[in-house]
Amino acid sequence: MKYIMKNRFLFLSSILLFGISCEHRSKENETFFETPPKGGTTQLGVAPDDPLFMAIAKVDSLMFSTAQKDCDLEAYADFLDEDFEFFHDKAGFTPSKEAEMKDMAIFCGEEQRSRQPLRRELTPGTLRVFPMDNYGALEFCDHIFYLQINDGTEKVVGSGRMTAIWKEVEGAWKLARVVSYDHQHLAEIELPDATLDRYVGTYELPDRLVTIEKEAKFLRATDVHDGEPGWNTLLFPESENRFYFNYENVVYEFVGTDGRVETLNIYENGGLIEAAQRKQ
Repeated sequence: MKYIMKNRFLFLSSILLFGISCEHRSKENETFFETPPKGGTTQLGVAPDDPLFMAIAKVDSLMFSTAQKDCDLEAYADFLDEDFEFFHDKAGFTPSKEAEMKDMAIFCGEEQRSRQPLRRELTPGTLRVFPMDNYGALEFCDHIFYLQINDGTEKVVGSGRMTAIWKEVEGAWKLARVVSYDHQHLAEIELPDATLDRYVGTYELPDRLVTIEKEAKFLRATDVHDGEPGWNTLLFPESENRFYFNYENVVYEFVGTDGRVETLNIYENGGLIEAAQRKQ
């Protein structure tokens, strides 16, 4: 079975996996900002109708489209300052523009994009822009990440926060520094602990066991071969008894009667591919 036999996680470019781009939606932000006094800013930054705000929102949106939607590496590289650095709370430090572009080449590879197509969405009201005199601008925002499913739907998988420094170079905006942090897993719904506890256990297939454990508000599935744990993944709840991966289109469904879970059904692209029976 292809999704079990292969290692699921290719290295993703940190800049795109957790999202630095904060696509501006002006209507969503209008009520968030006070109008600053003439020549100044509020504690929330310049107003959405300020030329600086609009310039940063525009260049950020363009970079997002170039990098994540189009995967135009040449155009994406043009957004980065030659002195670019990236700091990430999960993936660590990317020390240069060259290193970032190597990561982007992996992200834009056919296999990776087919397995984990992601969309990032600005959390309404969180985009803030501050002027940095004689340099450029400072940007803050929060965002949510969605896995795009091959049937045209999408599912939420995480959130994060970003701080970026933009450098103005001969009238063009270049991304100089990024700090991406506070990344959290998110799911379509949140289930009570009692519901999650019902699914904890061991399920048997002809070639392996599947153990299910609770991990915070999620479940973790682990394949066990000859007593040795191997591949594992987090399961995100989408209904009371159905859970999804944060990559590809795989769903685990727990089925039972009279409150007792008896079967773990595994679906890939909507089709049932395996049914594991719970061990007594």
